[in-house]
Amino acid sequence: MDELKKELEHLGMTDKESRVYLAALEMGPSPVQDISHKAKVNRATTYVMIESLSARGLMSTFQKGKKRFYAAESPDRLMTIVDREQKVLAEKQAELMKAMPMLEALYNAEGAKPQVRYLEGGEGVKTVRALFEKLSGDFIEIAPLDDVHETGELMGSEREAHHAVLRSRGTKYRVLAITKNTDPLCLPDMGEGAWKMLPPEKFPIHGSIVVRKDYVFLFSYKSGILSVVLRSQEIADAVRALFELAWDGAQGYPSKGC
Repeated sequence: MDELKKELEHLGMTDKESRVYLAALEMGPSPVQDISHKAKVNRATTYVMIESLSARGLMSTFQKGKKRFYAAESPDRLMTIVDREQKVLAEKQAELMKAMPMLEALYNAEGAKPQVRYLEGGEGVKTVRALFEKLSGDFIEIAPLDDVHETGELMGSEREAHHAVLRSRGTKYRVLAITKNTDPLCLPDMGEGAWKMLPPEKFPIHGSIVVRKDYVFLFSYKSGILSVVLRSQEIADAVRALFELAWDGAQGYPSKGC
């Protein structure tokens, strides 16, 4: 019974609604006091639940002599409700799809101020990666690999899937990697990339900076996973220029694919 109750709650019923409906379904047409006793819901609340369920076509009532009886409608009625909700959802989706081009145009409009978004935790990283994968072209990155690897248990599988997407597209990139391990074989394979490995004791950087198109992506891993998405052509170009200075200045450090 508990499993049935959970399923009904997943369909949108409250705890008490599901208990009253299941009690009425099991008992057949019954007075409210019997349903209340079976559902373990007080009588006044049972009336409220019956009204709520009746409004959705899940219960009905009839008079027999001097007594009023209440009955649960067939479970088939639940399928009808779900089908109707799916139809409404499909209509909303169609309406949203019509509006999406205009919404995207507003979202992508280059304004006087940069667009900034903050996202926390692993789910935030997934959201940012999905956006990143929609972009085209090469990218540059400064990455504290040792810090990133420490999140392996939390984000490892998602990171590998992300790298696989980049590889499948032959993505080109350059990375300044902050890492104690200078073995090129230990570097992740993200596509057609070039790496330079910098010692963390000289460059104590604990955040990633990635630039692609007019986006700058910032990630922090040390004290908690935080993602920041900044969209501005001017800022992206400025970070690229700083990256080029750093890249040229890292000529003496171990490299791969350069």
